[in-house]
Amino acid sequence: MEVNGGEDQYEEASEWFVKYLNRQGDWLEKTRGNLMVAATVIAGMSFQVMVSPPGGVWQSDICSSGDQTGGTVPVCTAKAGTSVLEHESSKRGLYLGMVISSTVSFSASMSLILLVISGLRLRNRMIMAILVTFMVLAVLCISAAFFFAVALVQYEDDKIIYILMVYVGFWIVFPVIILVSQLVRFLGWLICFICCCCCPRRRRSPRRLLPVTPSPAH
Repeated sequence: MEVNGGEDQYEEASEWFVKYLNRQGDWLEKTRGNLMVAATVIAGMSFQVMVSPPGGVWQSDICSSGDQTGGTVPVCTAKAGTSVLEHESSKRGLYLGMVISSTVSFSASMSLILLVISGLRLRNRMIMAILVTFMVLAVLCISAAFFFAVALVQYEDDKIIYILMVYVGFWIVFPVIILVSQLVRFLGWLICFICCCCCPRRRRSPRRLLPVTPSPAH
């Protein structure tokens, strides 16, 4: 009887875990439209940062004459349409960081949009994990792109530097808090799951109905 009770409790815990996954899938199904809107906005922001970089673009070629092999050959230090800050040596690292973070954010957002419009069921565990990963990656990278863009156009202003440091600290602490809360929540579910498996409840035996004896006739 104890073995059967343990198996029953294990089945109940498994059913509870499956119901939790189904609830998560239902949440993703209901927020399909919201995911599309958020991913579209983030993709638009990432695209705009790349086509309109901070500091603007060169309006015309900037060339200087130079003597090579006995002739005068113009040497161009800037091309029309290219970013002004692209070849700025003091801010080269910030510009590359902006390009990388914007590219990753745009790619993650477009991948999420493609998954949502592809018609795949969002209740699939793998699809759920991919969607959440892409959305988190897109949000974090667009936040990083904002930091790099502001750092590119500021000129050693102590107040702006302080604001940027607070901004970076917020985006380090806030995701860590979310991660820790989700980890604690998962550990709580895991402990409940283990307790349900290791501590089976006693099954109540069904009540036996006593036979009804007819009353003697008077």
